[in-house]
Amino acid sequence: MVSLLRRTCAATGLAVCSAISLLPGLAAAAGTTGSNEVVSSNPAANQRVDVPPTQIQMVFRDPITATDAATSIRLVLACDGNLVGLGAPQLGADLKTVSVALTQIPPAGQCTLSWSLPDESVGSFSFVSAVTSATTVVGTTVVADPNATTLPGEPAPPGEEPAATPTEAPRVGGLIGLLRVLNYLLIASVFGGLIVLTVWPEGSEYRRAKSFYFLAWIGAMLTTYLIVVLTAVQRDWGSFTDYLLPFSWFSALNYGGGWILILRMVLVAASGWVVLMPRRILEEETQVPAIALVTSMMATLGMNRAGQDVAFMFHILGIIHVLAVGVWVGSLALLIRVVLARAGARDLIDAVIGVGKLMSTLILAAVVTGGLQVYLLNGGNPFSSGHGVLGVLKLLATLLMALFALAIKNFALMRLDRLDELSTGLAARLRRAVSIELLVAMFLFILSSWMLPMRSPALAAPSAGGKVTYAFVQELSNDRFKVVMSVTPATTGVNALRIELLEPARINNLTVRLVPQAEGYAGFAISVPLTRRGAALVPGDGSFELRAPGVWSIEITGATTTGELEPLATTFTVGEPSPATTLVPGTTLVPGATTVPGVPSTLAGVSGTPTTSLPPVATTTGG
Repeated sequence: MVSLLRRTCAATGLAVCSAISLLPGLAAAAGTTGSNEVVSSNPAANQRVDVPPTQIQMVFRDPITATDAATSIRLVLACDGNLVGLGAPQLGADLKTVSVALTQIPPAGQCTLSWSLPDESVGSFSFVSAVTSATTVVGTTVVADPNATTLPGEPAPPGEEPAATPTEAPRVGGLIGLLRVLNYLLIASVFGGLIVLTVWPEGSEYRRAKSFYFLAWIGAMLTTYLIVVLTAVQRDWGSFTDYLLPFSWFSALNYGGGWILILRMVLVAASGWVVLMPRRILEEETQVPAIALVTSMMATLGMNRAGQDVAFMFHILGIIHVLAVGVWVGSLALLIRVVLARAGARDLIDAVIGVGKLMSTLILAAVVTGGLQVYLLNGGNPFSSGHGVLGVLKLLATLLMALFALAIKNFALMRLDRLDELSTGLAARLRRAVSIELLVAMFLFILSSWMLPMRSPALAAPSAGGKVTYAFVQELSNDRFKVVMSVTPATTGVNALRIELLEPARINNLTVRLVPQAEGYAGFAISVPLTRRGAALVPGDGSFELRAPGVWSIEITGATTTGELEPLATTFTVGEPSPATTLVPGTTLVPGATTVPGVPSTLAGVSGTPTTSLPPVATTTGG
């Protein structure tokens, strides 16, 4: 009978049906009924509520001492004839306070909360919901690293619609990764190919060599430009056309790795001065600036983790590593496309021998610096993380590539030195061997591109300042949802807020709602652009201002592919600032993460983040 009444209630939406779920308790109470009662509540009985509440609290006269009290308390809320979704009741430490989160905003009208306790006590109280408009939404903007996130944004003025906010980050990470692989190869071809001219000066006059340099340079400029634009799109949640002009890059790429990307774009373009006239790398009056220019261009590939909390020596090793690999791979590309493309005179043999003589030094530098980098990023146990496993695989592939290089070197020094010209058959054999070596190099570039956005165990979040001590920090969790919420200084005025997602591993529509219990003040609904474990910050730059003193309610919602998560809810108190109170002017987030300039924070115990770099929350991703 109760089941039938409940189905009828769902079909009609009558407010009187709100007590149906309490019928079992009422029936059992026919013989003996408890006498407990509510002595106070929030909202209070008959109170007019103008701001949507995120939870309801009740304080009972007598303690609720049943062993399964929290699961035995039954609550039903109906407003204006419509049932309102509620979360699981929570019993306070005093055994008298019961709170329950609202999973939806109650409609305007008379609201009645009916309750039943394990001791068969029953009752209800009513309040008036006068909600006429949705809570103000604070816009969020993402600037990316799978390392940091920032949230600027002002609440919309009363009566105005808030600006539209993207619901999910642009899916351009895979495309950026593929472009990175091509970019590594093309920049190495320009750099290494030009450096080979120092041991093969005749190559500067070959038309085929000039064409090779020019096409590689054009490809390097195009791929670098696309990487810069797409990284800005990814970090700022904008559209592709918004970032086609360089002037729009600076705000979106305002982090260490972003500035390195912009610098690389400038240096790649400037290297055209050498590419268009390769003899400049040989002529005495232009050799030093020419070599310095192309070397600086290549060195930026070793500084992709600029701004991240890594040892200074890591950047030095990175620069040495990419310079060695650049000459190595660039010389292979030049051999395949120019030197071994056809039969030729003795100078082609000299080019092969000259490259072979460089190999021992290049192999030693690449292997040693690569191994040290893997150690610095992963510690003594590289197999403890996916980043470390890829690093070890990259080292093994480098050793395989070194075996091919040494075999070709020995062949060149033992066989070619006795020849006067390069035959067609010999050129074809050498080209096949060098092509295999270059394919291994491409595999290395794929691994490098894959590893760049990953967070290693030894890598702390990017930092733009000192550590922040938050005035309010609370971990909220249930079976599937776990978030750490931090606010500082938790006084009226400008505040900074940090949201750190610990569980689940992936999430959609992560939203944080903050609603003051004081009447006459607007709340916030912040759409957090995190889609995986990480943290995001609303910086203390004036964009997030708490005007109402007193108790604020917090509700955090989200969804996964299996459905909506059970909301998390809590409250915190906003006090009045003392005259000496000041707020740290910036904030930093993690993502793998996400980063905000000014106030850094560390994402503890979370792997693979990247502190996926929020619009007005900024995210930072490595370039």
